[in-house]
Amino acid sequence: MALDEHIRQVEERLGRPLVIRTVRVEDPDFRAQVRVGPSAVIIEYVEELPGFFWGYELVEELLEYVEQGGGSADFYRDGVRRPPGGA
Repeated sequence: MALDEHIRQVEERLGRPLVIRTVRVEDPDFRAQVRVGPSAVIIEYVEELPGFFWGYELVEELLEYVEQGGGSADFYRDGVRRPPGGA
């Protein structure tokens, strides 16, 4: 399935838009974060090599996490961490 189609399907299931964007961070172990809010789900991920499609697998992993009902979380190379008071 094309990534755009997968995103659209997840938005329909959730009944709210997904905002997916790349971020730059200082922590080399940080991979991504998901923030589930009342009006949107924000997915931010580190693009290891800008301009290449290698982030596709990470975005698919994050979409699956959201589809399975995962709440707000930070993703690091060594695992997932939930923020204090996260949904």
